[in-house]
Amino acid sequence: MKIYILADLEGVCGVVHPDQTIVAGPKYEKAREWLTLEVNAAVQGAIEGGATEVLVLDGHGMSNACNLIAENLHEDARYIQGVPWLDYPQSLDSSFDGLFQIGAHAMAGTKAAILEHTMSSGSWVEMRINGVPTGEIGLIAAIAGSYGVPFVMVSGDDKACAEAAAIVPEVERAIVKRGITRHSADMLSIPAAQDLIRAKAEAEKIGRIAPAVADSPAEIEIFYLRTNYVDTITERDGVRKIDGRRVVFTGKDIAEAYRRVLGGV
Repeated sequence: MKIYILADLEGVCGVVHPDQTIVAGPKYEKAREWLTLEVNAAVQGAIEGGATEVLVLDGHGMSNACNLIAENLHEDARYIQGVPWLDYPQSLDSSFDGLFQIGAHAMAGTKAAILEHTMSSGSWVEMRINGVPTGEIGLIAAIAGSYGVPFVMVSGDDKACAEAAAIVPEVERAIVKRGITRHSADMLSIPAAQDLIRAKAEAEKIGRIAPAVADSPAEIEIFYLRTNYVDTITERDGVRKIDGRRVVFTGKDIAEAYRRVLGGV
């Protein structure tokens, strides 16, 4: 059994402030430690649940993506670090039996969600997939679904986990903190969060959860914060500007549509 883990930082237990997610300083260094521990817990849980192969994508920060502390990582998994990637999520394909999202956060605009945003807190206001407002959790689940890979486990705050359950009701949820405001949370202890993630990651629902498949052809509409972001986008096959702040990307499936967002198709 093969498990794919996409790791982000905002949903990690202990992380509540933007300073902890920016690559610099002691607050970020401590957040990296907690992220590494949560990933290790997910890897261990997957192995205890029968996984024979685990691949982890270090998915926080498109300009860096070197957040996991390499020398402290679980020895029984493989890890992708660094950017640019050739696809998103890098190396996810139909050979995997399940997807985990560790350290996940809710979509932009979600009330009382810790560090909520969609892809870029500085340039994206909203993303819609086939007309439905969607965050990173739903996008990644849908891309996995296009390969026939089910989304089976998530960790993060209560709002992120609720967002995941709205997409896949059966998904295993490790709620490691509950948002009070965007920068305040009621949290578990760091060890308790790891124990919960390990327990939820045993992947007992592999084979019992259907992939989250978006309708095809697929359409991704992005609402940008300012017109200058749209100015840099070239209209082409599958890419259409609606107005000064909205662009629609289409593809035969959600994976191809998102490649057009990235400029790769």
